[in-house]
This record gives sequence, C-alpha cells and structure tokens, in this order.
Amino acid sequence: MATIARRAAQICPDEPQLLNDLERFRASAIELGATDASVVRSEDVIVDERVRAKCRFPLCSNYNTNMNCPPHGMQVEEFRTLLGRYRFGILFKIDVTSGRMEDFKAANRRVSTDIVWKLESEAFYDGYRFAVGFGGGSCKDMLCPKLECAALAGKGCRHEYRARPGMHTVGIDVFATAARAGWELYPVGSSCDLSSVPHLSAIGLVLID
Repeated sequence: MATIARRAAQICPDEPQLLNDLERFRASAIELGATDASVVRSEDVIVDERVRAKCRFPLCSNYNTNMNCPPHGMQVEEFRTLLGRYRFGILFKIDVTSGRMEDFKAANRRVSTDIVWKLESEAFYDGYRFAVGFGGGSCKDMLCPKLECAALAGKGCRHEYRARPGMHTVGIDVFATAARAGWELYPVGSSCDLSSVPHLSAIGLVLID
C-alpha cells in the first residue's frame, strides 16, 4: 500500500503542530523496537571534533572502508552548520542487558536498519522533507560486512535507502547527548568486563524540522 504524503500547504507547521507530530514520531520509534525515545532540541545534540578523532586513535577497522565512515562522509563543521538549521530531533535507544557483545551489535543493526530510515521516511511523507537520520554504528558492518563499499568505488550504494552514517561519524558526542536526555551510558571497550555493565545502549537520531 502506497504511503499517503501530506499536502504541500502542511509542510511548514507552526511549533505546536510540530511538537504534536514529534510526539507521534517518538511513539513510532517505540513501536519500531526502541527501548526508549525522546524529543530533543537541536542545541542538546552535542558536537565535538574529538569524537571523529577517536575513529583514528586507535584506528577503527571501518576507517576508510565505506562512504559513511571517516575520512569520508560529512565533516564535523559541515554537520555543525546543518544541525543549526534544525529545531528538534528524535533520539532513541535499544538497551541490551544480556552482557553479550554480539547482542549489542545486533541492537546497533536494528537501530540502523529497522528504525532510523523508517522513522526518517515517516517524517518525510508527513511533510518534513528535510528529515535526516544517523545510526549507532558503521553501515559497512550492518549491510555489507564482507563486500567492498560500492559507493566508495563509484558504483552507487547497494542500500541507498537504508545506509546512514553513524552519529560518531559527524562528531556527535553520544554520551553527552544521551546525558542531556537523562539516559545513562557506559563506555565499553575490548578490555571491559561486560558483566559489570548494567546495560549497553545502541542509539540513533533523526533530525526533524
């Protein structure tokens, strides 16, 4: 069944209408599988150049392997300018309490492939034509783990409607942004005892205006 788009006269709603729609999109994120979701103002999305630097130090295995990971993709200053054109976003997460890294990776995949693009699409067809989403991990891991990035090779993305950059790629400080939403996150690395972590959280963001 085709999606019914909102007519053009409704594309620029006033803030009360926008807030009403944002609450509906927040509920949609939950329906799509998020553990929690929050309407956030754009000024509460924290951007820091050091986030992107962490893709290089230590060097991430996805670095320079796809169009959405550094050194490719939107630069931090470019994203900071873009963010300034939005008033709100939907921040959402999937919590994993099993203590298993493979379950956390699966949750990151669900954020990117089951929620981000679907929520972005819903907002687009409701008249928010500039809605744009960011996932919690690398699209290379999610969609093409054993294939070269076709987009990087100049052949066009195999998953153009599903592949999205990770929040870290554009310099979003996920920890600080989640704290603004009242969420607790725990840094996890290769030497971490996962049994000591109450939960792991895969997080995504869709900017809407």
